[in-house]
Amino acid sequence: MQVKIVIGTIAFMLTMIILGYAALREPERLEHFTHAREGRTIETGAKIYIDNCSTCHGVAAKAEECYDAGGELTGCQGVPLNSYWLVCGDQPEQLVNARFEGTKEQFIERTIAAGRSGTVMPAWAAQFGGPFRDDQVKDVAAYVLNFADDDFCSVEPSRFAWPEAVADLLVMDTEEFTAVPGDPENGAELYASTYGCSSCHGTIDEPGSNTQGPWLGDIAEVGATRVEGQTAAQYVYASILNPDAFIAPDCPNGPCTSPSAMSAGFGSRIGANSPQDMIDLLVYLVGE
Repeated sequence: MQVKIVIGTIAFMLTMIILGYAALREPERLEHFTHAREGRTIETGAKIYIDNCSTCHGVAAKAEECYDAGGELTGCQGVPLNSYWLVCGDQPEQLVNARFEGTKEQFIERTIAAGRSGTVMPAWAAQFGGPFRDDQVKDVAAYVLNFADDDFCSVEPSRFAWPEAVADLLVMDTEEFTAVPGDPENGAELYASTYGCSSCHGTIDEPGSNTQGPWLGDIAEVGATRVEGQTAAQYVYASILNPDAFIAPDCPNGPCTSPSAMSAGFGSRIGANSPQDMIDLLVYLVGE
């Protein structure tokens, strides 16, 4: 009888040791499981992104290199998603510009699900007529948010200090940037491909080719009439840097939406690439 008690006691103690060890390992196991699940979600989202979103938002979601369904290089219609201003911090700048008060997760998921009215961004969720299930919307959002790693978000990208007047930009000569005369041929390439302006504003020699924003083929004349005291060059310059500064009256389906459907991030994108791009775009559009 005494031997049975000893054996039972030892067995109980061994069982408790095993259970205790398992309990200690449980947080680590759950963390590993969570990371594995997150990894699968991001991988799934990346596949969905490549198949459905990359034609507008580009390779690696940078809106720098886009290809159409036939594999031909084309202008990127979408904004960069692999962007400090979208994924870094609790309230990234793009949320502030969009006047969105929720989290960046909510912003990205809702934008994917419902699209953006007045822009080329369609609704992707089934509840809004799109092809995605709710889990697929979350998968793509997880892929986008995955760009916000510690290294990427540790340093805020530098900003180019755009002068208020375009005339000052055209003669700028500082350590940061020295302006040279604009190149209209490069401006045409920037307009059609690099920044994808033509996808919304159309081809400047084809009236009515605009799909979202106003047609810019006559902006050299029309731009000078939009805001009193502004030249066409100043008007276009100010509109690129702040699309809400003046809401144009002539989008394809009537007056343009307010706030503007145009991204407020082009100033940052152009400044990060080269401020000379702004000058080349202006000389292409308005001849200055």
